[in-house]
Amino acid sequence: MERESKNKSFVIWIEEIWEEIEVQIYGIIGAIFFFCVIYVVFQPHWMSPIFDLFSKIKLPVG
Repeated sequence: MERESKNKSFVIWIEEIWEEIEVQIYGIIGAIFFFCVIYVVFQPHWMSPIFDLFSKIKLPVG
């Protein structure tokens, strides 16, 4: 019985860590989406160098 409780607590611990990782990933994606929307709507001058940088990057295809 004791071994099962240790395994369950380990699985619960892993699940809690994964939930925290998911929250961080969603936060990063949300922040990127937010700044993209702000740029599209208002087009502030201080963000144009960032988008110019991304437009100059050429990814290898193939």
